[in-house]
Amino acid sequence: MAKLSGSDAKLIKLNPDWSVDKAATVPIEQNLSVNDIKGNRLIITLPGAGGFCNKELDLVKENTEQFKAAGADEVVVIVGTDILTNAGHGMPNLLQDVDMEFGKANNLVLDGVRSRYLTRSAIAVNADGEQVAREDAELLACRPLNSLLDVAKKAFS
Repeated sequence: MAKLSGSDAKLIKLNPDWSVDKAATVPIEQNLSVNDIKGNRLIITLPGAGGFCNKELDLVKENTEQFKAAGADEVVVIVGTDILTNAGHGMPNLLQDVDMEFGKANNLVLDGVRSRYLTRSAIAVNADGEQVAREDAELLACRPLNSLLDVAKKAFS
């Protein structure tokens, strides 16, 4: 098995320690990579965290326990754009691929568009950082919960 391509790409996440009161001393964003998140990870990529991605984003937020039961220690959602929206509130591992490094490394990028992914992917990565399963879907294909859970079950069960 091979290490996940782009797993060291720096992504951004809203800083959970930020508040209006702390704005002068605490940055609103954190930089981290997939490698900074430990354990068995199910990475779900979405073109963006707004608009036609909201249904899948809600599925992930509402079914965290089912992903854990399928063997994923952490569910990581990576988007090409739009994490600074209300859609991402309540998601501990919602990351934005600002420079599209993760997307390019995993052939997700929509040619000619800087901030969107062409393909939606569910990628299972084990605790050693190796990609153990992957399923891709078309940009506009909204995946049902079972489709996402099946990737984790195949990889971690």
